[in-house]
Amino acid sequence: MESEMKKIATDSAKLHGMTKEQSKCEVQYKMAQKMLDILLRRGIVTEEERKEIDELNRQSFSPQLAKVYV
Repeated sequence: MESEMKKIATDSAKLHGMTKEQSKCEVQYKMAQKMLDILLRRGIVTEEERKEIDELNRQSFSPQLAKVYV
């Protein structure tokens, strides 16, 4: 899984003109977002909680493309 994530991050870095570290943060943020969506669909978190957690994730991962994800 880690090697697959590195490949995705490298490909994304090339595509968007980012460093590998920036791209890695993007991939990690997107993975966290997908997990939040699953938790929301299963009723484990509310929409309000999802928004709060998403804001914390944005601070943690500092995704360069955060405005695109809104």
